[in-house]
Amino acid sequence: MHAGRGWPTLAHAMTTARRPAPAPSGSFEYRLQRTPVGVVILDVCRRVTAVNAVAGRLLRLRDANPLGVDILDLHPSAARARVRWLIDAAENADDGTAGMVVTTPMGSLVAKVTLLGDGGFCMMFHALGDLPMAGDAAADRPRLLKLPIHRGSATALVDISDVLCLSARGHYAEALTAAGVHLCPLPLAKLEERLDPLVFVRIHRRHLVNLRHVRAVERVDGRWTLALTGEHTPARIPVSRDKVDLVRRLLAV
Repeated sequence: MHAGRGWPTLAHAMTTARRPAPAPSGSFEYRLQRTPVGVVILDVCRRVTAVNAVAGRLLRLRDANPLGVDILDLHPSAARARVRWLIDAAENADDGTAGMVVTTPMGSLVAKVTLLGDGGFCMMFHALGDLPMAGDAAADRPRLLKLPIHRGSATALVDISDVLCLSARGHYAEALTAAGVHLCPLPLAKLEERLDPLVFVRIHRRHLVNLRHVRAVERVDGRWTLALTGEHTPARIPVSRDKVDLVRRLLAV
């Protein structure tokens, strides 16, 4: 039957089909829709046969051509054993899938591998938590080793490992250490971009917590909180509802 005589055209159907309502900004669904996912396809010999642009950024390929390259050669040496184990686990799993956290030049990623029907593999990965994935400019920023804090008219530097928690304070941040609370002249969002996302985790819109200094996890009236080491810490640091699953995975609670 010709278009226009009882049957809608494809274009008409596409324009009149009901589209799902966009998720509210800031919600888990909103972030899920906007989270870039890297995809790499491997052949039976575990060589790259296809890669999308997001994977290229995450693996820092830039102008390099990864096609035909062993997937292990695209990861730092410290992460290769884990990547090999991940692919082996998917190959031997009953459902042909496996997942874990792996380390790449850009940072820590959640990776999942699926065994394909032809014996190859599909690798999919995305940033852990709120790790920036906008592009190479963010990826090239070096990790912070020292944190600047105000002490009177001078700027002092403290070791990142000594920072228990960072909290938003207007356009700046408050750094909590064993010695007390200090004002840092950098905003929380900028600090988050420069810190290891497996160590400093955004558990709340106002708080970045050093998980190495968490001494207890409590759930009261359905609300999750973290207790930190040190006598100067607040009674509890709240965990946002959308961060509970991430905190539970990282702390195995």
